Amino acid sequence: MKTVEAAKGQWAMIFEHYGLPPITGKHHFRGKCPLCDSIGKFRIDDRDGAGTWICTCGSGDGIKLVTQTQGKPFNEVCREIDELIGNTFRRESIPKNSNAGSLRKRVLSKFAKLAPLRGSSGADYLNARGIYQLPQEAIRFNEKERYGGRVFQSLYSLATDDKGELCYLHRTLLDGNRKAQLKDSVGAKRQKSLQEESYLDHARSVAIRMFPVASTLGIAEGIETALSCKQLYKINTWATMTSGFMKKFRVPAGVKNFIIFADRDINSATGLAAAMECAHANLMAKNDLEKVSIYWPDNGDFNDMLMNGDQVREMVFYKKQQVAA
Repeated sequence: MKTVEAAKGQWAMIFEHYGLPPITGKHHFRGKCPLCDSIGKFRIDDRDGAGTWICTCGSGDGIKLVTQTQGKPFNEVCREIDELIGNTFRRESIPKNSNAGSLRKRVLSKFAKLAPLRGSSGADYLNARGIYQLPQEAIRFNEKERYGGRVFQSLYSLATDDKGELCYLHRTLLDGNRKAQLKDSVGAKRQKSLQEESYLDHARSVAIRMFPVASTLGIAEGIETALSCKQLYKINTWATMTSGFMKKFRVPAGVKNFIIFADRDINSATGLAAAMECAHANLMAKNDLEKVSIYWPDNGDFNDMLMNGDQVREMVFYKKQQVAA
């Protein structure tokens, strides 16, 4: 993504990094203009999230202001801003003839041949966890999953990023209608990389997109948690698989109401910390959001809440709307 596009909505942080005045909207900055030293003539209105500014000495966007005040070439400023906002992924290309590329082809070919989830022992497993509203295509059932010298069954699902690129294969190993009991520390849930690490390090909004995007969209960490939220709140909910991916998730265009369903994680606060970081980043980013909510149960996750009942807490934030000049 071009630096100018990637930086939209992030100029407050960028200006602070370079020691420049803050965004003031329609009001003039009380100090000196960083270009001409005039007092009370300079303001940054940040129109359309582009870091726009105006003074008696001129006007422009955020890139122009940083370039002129730092005395650095345009390309160097872009590189610095890219590193600051994490836009380095734009220089990574997806290897076409790599091992990861051939693995993606095999996974997609196998996924297309797998049985639907409905009517399988995989559906029985989810039903036993109180989940009856199942996705049509996003999760499929593998009748024979070989692992550790044994044959299990598994739930197959694919995680993609905001570009639609396939990033991970997620499998939940089953023994009949129960989660497989394995001796290793990883457990029954398996996650296989389907891209080179250089790509995955910078992939954004990685999630198992189990339902269509909608103006109200939810995310949760686990598949079972996300399906529980869909059933409880009638909201299309995607699974980010981990708290790390939750932090990096950004809503797609058209989403106005974003709900983050957090795990309680009573001994680490990992789930709530990830939810707060995700909420903050989306509120600051350039998007169509109007409202961000964080829901969490007093104990466990939302599948625990679905099965056992619990009190749910809520924190609501509202996107600051741009005021027309």
